[in-house]
Amino acid sequence: MRRTVVIAPGLVGEVGGDSVLRQSLPSLQALSEFGSVFKLDAMPELETPESLYLGMRPQEAQMAQGPLTVSALGADPPDRSTHFHLSLLSLDGETVSKPAYVPSPDEEQSLWTVAKRLDTRSLTLLQGERLDHALVWEGLGDFLTWSPERQGLLLSEHLPQGDAENALRRLIDDSVNLLGGLEINEKRLDEGLPPFNILWPWGHGRRVSVPNLALRRGEPAVVESGSLRLQGLTRLAGYSHGDRASVGRGMKTRFADLAKRCLGRSLSFVVIEGAFELRELGHMEELEWLARELDRGLLTPLLEDSIKLKSRVSLLAPGESVGLGLRSDVRSERQLPFDERTLEEKGVLVRSLSVAVDEAAGS
Repeated sequence: MRRTVVIAPGLVGEVGGDSVLRQSLPSLQALSEFGSVFKLDAMPELETPESLYLGMRPQEAQMAQGPLTVSALGADPPDRSTHFHLSLLSLDGETVSKPAYVPSPDEEQSLWTVAKRLDTRSLTLLQGERLDHALVWEGLGDFLTWSPERQGLLLSEHLPQGDAENALRRLIDDSVNLLGGLEINEKRLDEGLPPFNILWPWGHGRRVSVPNLALRRGEPAVVESGSLRLQGLTRLAGYSHGDRASVGRGMKTRFADLAKRCLGRSLSFVVIEGAFELRELGHMEELEWLARELDRGLLTPLLEDSIKLKSRVSLLAPGESVGLGLRSDVRSERQLPFDERTLEEKGVLVRSLSVAVDEAAGS
């Protein structure tokens, strides 16, 4: 049986809040009518919540950003090593910030050709893409580092602390000296644009043991998402991850292409991040449009396949508190709509996200 597990955080709103699910969504309505709708428990606070998207238990596969990025880039450093996410950022005076724009492919290659000079016997830089790269220190220790998402990140106050801090601080200082004088950065400054002139290590951690889900479930699977973190975790779990660029982002999510790829496999996981991003920004009209595109482009072909071949479609929409899920192949005596009205119903089955994903992926 073909199984497709679609996970869309943020699709379901809070009780009494704005809903994008009460509009006309024919395929979602059909799936809820001949399948079963249930509630999802509140998401636990985890370092790696993406593990739940693959049906792992909450205590499994919890690790920092650095090891996930290193894995996503296809690297397998020695066991006794510490992994960092390495961000390409802008330094203006004392302020370190994330540029609003990413470098072009030509700019990226020019920057990275110079950046690789920062490799040492104990520090290895790994090229990623755009602003996201990685760094490996061949040693273990305690560190204090700061994410570039932090507001008011000041160079002198937020340099890495702990073991190997001298090597990490030297790398940061050398990156400023090497990148700052490049022609592309001088040109950007002339045009009033922030330069790409500092490399910033953060998200340090060590790779931990991750269950091999291909062995646990007895078959391979492909994960489709735009997440670098999930790509890294997927690789460690023994699954394949599709091309992140082919998924699209936000309003440009390529639902029809996703459906075609899923219909060619036995087991697929599709993570749609656009709904959460739009809800966080309060862009409800755009979120309504995205829900319609999800229904038309992805759920309609999957619904047709499930009717014809009796394949299984699962839609899981975790929320900040409670969420909703549905399965197309389990008929419920109690017909419930896949929208916020069901959140107020009593006696509705409640599952955790990890259990719901694991059951949806089961043969």
